[in-house]
Amino acid sequence: MVSAQPEGPCGIVQLSRFEMDKEYHGLFWRYVARKAATNPTGTLMPGFSCADVDQGEYLYDWKKTRSDHMQCEFVEFSPI
Repeated sequence: MVSAQPEGPCGIVQLSRFEMDKEYHGLFWRYVARKAATNPTGTLMPGFSCADVDQGEYLYDWKKTRSDHMQCEFVEFSPI
């Protein structure tokens, strides 16, 4: 279990998790990335409200044959 503390003026908490692909009986997993702003009334910087922070959920599935570039992170999927 991972415990994350809220960070910064927006109180950002990482809520990412791994989910087992039940179709393959635990052999493969998916990664679900999400963050939440616990202080949506705060201000990150002038002109940028904490309510504007991307709090969407992003699914990274091993079945998809693609690569994603998000910010400075790179995730490449492979069945092996």
